[in-house]
Amino acid sequence: MSLSHVPINPDYGNGCFRRLVRTFRVPGRILLTLDDTHHSMWLLLHHFSGRISNVEACVARGPATSCGTATLALNKLIGLAIDEDMSAFHERLPPILNCTHLMDMAHWAFRSATGQVSLKREVLIEIPDEAGAPVWIAVERDGIVVHRWYVKDHHVVEPGHLAGRPLMKGFMSWAREQFSGEDLDLAIMLQRGVFVARGRRHLVDLSPPVPLSAAPAMRDACHSYSPAHFETATSVVGYVRDFTDSVVAAPLPPSVTAYFKGFFQ
Repeated sequence: MSLSHVPINPDYGNGCFRRLVRTFRVPGRILLTLDDTHHSMWLLLHHFSGRISNVEACVARGPATSCGTATLALNKLIGLAIDEDMSAFHERLPPILNCTHLMDMAHWAFRSATGQVSLKREVLIEIPDEAGAPVWIAVERDGIVVHRWYVKDHHVVEPGHLAGRPLMKGFMSWAREQFSGEDLDLAIMLQRGVFVARGRRHLVDLSPPVPLSAAPAMRDACHSYSPAHFETATSVVGYVRDFTDSVVAAPLPPSVTAYFKGFFQ
């Protein structure tokens, strides 16, 4: 992600990136919500007789004017068996045509779909601004720290057995060697936070809007930077939030919460 075309944030070094991912599961439905400094979105996966029957989603807040239409590509998941392997899932959602964050949410929902009991889970990612010195980053599940890494320049410093491991290019290969199951999912959630937290270094939501084509290195990176949108989409003015103290989750529509009354009453 190249942001050299937008101004530096003079307050960088005094704040913290936070992301809250919530999962709500009842028989036949899994809801995920994601709120962080740069995004607010939700995804509701319906399944029936062992297959995905519908996917609803909304990007309520995002960096580009084209982000909202990324939800349409998720319809390709309809009909997929919920016990299918992940390769079949990824074949239906090529990265260039999809929102990275919605893909992640669909992935996590898909992995949760085979559970039979109702579930509410909260995952919190915290990444302090790295302004010259290493920082401790962490991911918590329901208030319990699962991964806590001391990092500098997008590489792990501690714990010792992970020292030198990259958090950007090359991350997935070593993460799959070190972790599995939900521990791997949470490691990926933390890494995704590192990716987005880089945006705090710059003032990315100023007026006037900036054309996405001003960042040619991002071409084909995701839905918004795909050929259909690269030349026409722009940045969104005023979309960034400061969640240094805590995450403020956006309200959900009643049509969504109605399925999960026990969790939202």
